[in-house]
Amino acid sequence: MIIHSPMRKKTSHCILKYSFHPIGGLISIWKSLFAILLASLISQAATAKDTLVIAVGLTKPPYVIQADNSGFEIELIRDVLAIMGKSAKFVYTSFGHSSKMLAVDGVDAVMTTSNKMIHDETKLTNTYIIYENVAISLKKNDFSIESPHDLSNYSIASFQKADKFLGLAFKMAVKQSPYFLEIADQRRQPILLLKKRVDVVVMDKNIFNYFAQELKVEKPENKFSFHHIFPKNHYKMAFKDTQNTINFNKALFKYAKSDAFKALFKKYKLQPYKLNTH
Repeated sequence: MIIHSPMRKKTSHCILKYSFHPIGGLISIWKSLFAILLASLISQAATAKDTLVIAVGLTKPPYVIQADNSGFEIELIRDVLAIMGKSAKFVYTSFGHSSKMLAVDGVDAVMTTSNKMIHDETKLTNTYIIYENVAISLKKNDFSIESPHDLSNYSIASFQKADKFLGLAFKMAVKQSPYFLEIADQRRQPILLLKKRVDVVVMDKNIFNYFAQELKVEKPENKFSFHHIFPKNHYKMAFKDTQNTINFNKALFKYAKSDAFKALFKKYKLQPYKLNTH
């Protein structure tokens, strides 16, 4: 955890980042444990040249369900790779760390990224999934949030690296916010909001609704206000081998027009959308 508390004349400001930053002796422990896990996955993948090791963020249903390697996004990737004649072994890590995994030996690709995280465009595929990040508050508070700038008045809990994906206005707002947290385990965000530990959470609407249902929240639309103040986020895959990038785009073009893609939306009760696969 990193805590930043810059001195200000008019307001105090605290940024808490719940992300993985090993220090001291923990570095060697983490490296050892991760090396064992990764070596195991790579050795399995090595038995089949058509298996790719893919880094993915921690569980964020309905897109990624770590417990059984399922979810809309996981299944979509599997389906597209199948068209390529490939299969996947998934390595789970915090979202804030996942993009760095492309530089790790034995990792072939990372999911849910963009040119804001990986700057080599030749490694990035076309958009394969779209997230709808929103600001969410308790309806009874009747907050007026019409732009990212308005968030500067409230305490906020967001997903990791939100300031990278949600634009300059959001980045400036969280710097002025009295209290800002980045959280790896997104299931905690609705809990923080319901317990009034923060005023606003920023996350994908479908992820929030999934966790709200787990918490037995009845009629979320009556309890929460959803402030649609961000553009939708178009996420891509990044492959170490650019030939895989090319092949993925070709396979995605076919998959985006298939009945299987339509069925996947229905399976996870998501609103269908079209992908621009060019």
